[in-house]
Amino acid sequence: MAAGSILALTLHSTPTPKQSTPPADRKPASPPQDEIVVTGAQAEVSSSIDRRSFNVAKDILVQNGTVADALRSVPGVDVDMEGRVSLRGDPGVTIMIDGRPSAELRGEQRGVTLESMTASQIERVEIISNPSAAMSPEGSAGVINIVTKRGSRGSRSATVRAAAGLHGRGNMDANGTLPGKKLKLTGDLSYRRFRGPADSTLERERTDFSTGAMVRTRQTTDDRTAMQMHSGRLGAEYDISPRSRLTGNLSYRGGNQGGRPVVQSVSDLPAATFDRRADTDISLQSFMAKTSWRRTLPGRAHELVVNFDFDNSHQRSRIDGETYFGPGQTSVERIATHSEWTGLSSRVDYKRPIGKSGSLNLGYEVDLAMSDFDYRGVRGALLDELAPVPSLTNRFDLEQTVHAGYGTFQTEVGKWEAQVGLRAEQVVLDIDQRTDNVQIKRDYFRLYPTVHLGYELSATEKVKASYSRRIKRPSARDLNPYTSYLDPLNLRRGNPFLRPEVTDSFEALWERRKGGTFQSLTAFYRTSRDGVTDVVEDIGNNVFLNTRENLATGEKVGVEVVASGRVSKKLSYNVSGTFLWNQIDPRQAGVSRRRSGTTGTARASLTWQPWSKDFIQLNGNYSGPQLIAQGYRKSGVVVNVGYRRKLDERFSLTFTGQNILDTSRQETVIDTPFLRDRIRRDGAGPVLLFGLTWNLGSQKGRKQTEPGFDFDQGTTAPGA
Repeated sequence: MAAGSILALTLHSTPTPKQSTPPADRKPASPPQDEIVVTGAQAEVSSSIDRRSFNVAKDILVQNGTVADALRSVPGVDVDMEGRVSLRGDPGVTIMIDGRPSAELRGEQRGVTLESMTASQIERVEIISNPSAAMSPEGSAGVINIVTKRGSRGSRSATVRAAAGLHGRGNMDANGTLPGKKLKLTGDLSYRRFRGPADSTLERERTDFSTGAMVRTRQTTDDRTAMQMHSGRLGAEYDISPRSRLTGNLSYRGGNQGGRPVVQSVSDLPAATFDRRADTDISLQSFMAKTSWRRTLPGRAHELVVNFDFDNSHQRSRIDGETYFGPGQTSVERIATHSEWTGLSSRVDYKRPIGKSGSLNLGYEVDLAMSDFDYRGVRGALLDELAPVPSLTNRFDLEQTVHAGYGTFQTEVGKWEAQVGLRAEQVVLDIDQRTDNVQIKRDYFRLYPTVHLGYELSATEKVKASYSRRIKRPSARDLNPYTSYLDPLNLRRGNPFLRPEVTDSFEALWERRKGGTFQSLTAFYRTSRDGVTDVVEDIGNNVFLNTRENLATGEKVGVEVVASGRVSKKLSYNVSGTFLWNQIDPRQAGVSRRRSGTTGTARASLTWQPWSKDFIQLNGNYSGPQLIAQGYRKSGVVVNVGYRRKLDERFSLTFTGQNILDTSRQETVIDTPFLRDRIRRDGAGPVLLFGLTWNLGSQKGRKQTEPGFDFDQGTTAPGA
């Protein structure tokens, strides 16, 4: 785990980063009057009416890390050890790349992707907690948009990075830009390898309903995992005319993760006492093709944009296991699963000016998502006696179609800025459980209003307020009504009648810049209904069924603080923290009372430049206890260090140490009247990487240098 830093800040209004605006025979628009620029030590933050953008490209720890490490460097974002992402304590987060959805960041494989995707190509991370109606309402917590590097229009450049550490850990990536008069090509390649332990312990106490006695079980898992991933991308931008641009991107990602878990279970019940050994292998493949045509029309901010996306993702897993219950009681099993997700989407946006300062945006979007799951499993006393097991074998298909129409209107009057929007969606679900021959068709229509307001208090201060209605749709696996096998003590079953969680989100923000310092304070309130969460049910014989239910209500109230500046000319700081009160009314989760609690996250980072070519980073983060429907997750602290030595204009050396105090672990407590679980998962220990960066090419006739490490940049604001 890496908790990154946000060390230099730039606040200004920015366009949605789906495409760069094509050249046109008109003068560029002047900067908005509310723009604030703060240039500090090592990162930038840009702010528009509906989002904040954090530049992570200049973070030493992120350069050798993963996308999960990059997200951990952003205020309010938390990524746990299994790759689950939450924003301000809410796991309902939609993650996009360059403003568009990605197959590999949806569903069950998202955690593996985030922990394996190299972060060196990320320019910045946008946090859109209350998106406008022009964006999908999916994600109760909001949207995290990962903006990748693309290089400037007139530069020819290339960068190669390589890093290696102990136990076969390492990564390599290369990227380049080849410009032309009308055609610009970009591309990147990456490879990442990781090895480490993945040990866990389960301590369970439950009431035996037949006897009323307390039954205790302790289950330990020792595992050593190995993961390797590779990816490639090719992008092109072609200027058809001075007012028309065509862009396209092709990308591929593949890899596998394997392990050999050894499980020992000791229980008061003989049926729950066993030893188990297994070989596991998970392979991932994804392919994406995206294209866009943008036409700039006469007038200010007048354009037409057409997008088309195709995503396809495969995940295959295999488990060969042998379970020993006692003398003469051995069970051998082979489990194979294959899941495929295919997405097709098309979007048309039309934006035109209204009056002197107004802008109207109208659009239509259709999104088709098709999921196919194939589970196969056999079991027997011997390898030559294996037979199909119903709880391990089933076929399930899901097709979801979303038709959306939306409109937003934005205007500025004096020191006021406002944006209002409305989105209408018609959703159709086709659920097909092939094994049981069960077909379920559902549809629903929803409206999603949004409001954003901003007021400039002074040249350096501004306040904002916003409201949006968000939803969190159940995943395909959550909707599968078939009972499937997880291990001898746990089964899983989805619920095809789950409703999407609906959240009403309110937010108020104050931000201020004075000299080289920046501060912001955000207050937020969210109320939700029909929340979907895990529920554990005792079905007898020490076997538990894991399923999903709609909770009745939930509330979150909190504040977030971000501050950045300099202690001296060579020492910069950044701190951020989120404090949150959360209440859940489970009702259907087997808990008779409401659950509530307070939690928080905190990040602190220091960057020191003792000499002109040396940069040292020290940062740490704290994640407080997190409330869940039937219990909570405990708090944790992680400390990281980074060092960069600039050898010359082309070469630099880096060293990063993640989790240097070996404190990374995750502990979950399930606490109900009849069941108490304590699940602990240990981290992989300290991760030390040594890296080399080589810059090639030129930029406007000069040698390319790594940006963002000049601590002596000026601090200016537009109009100064």
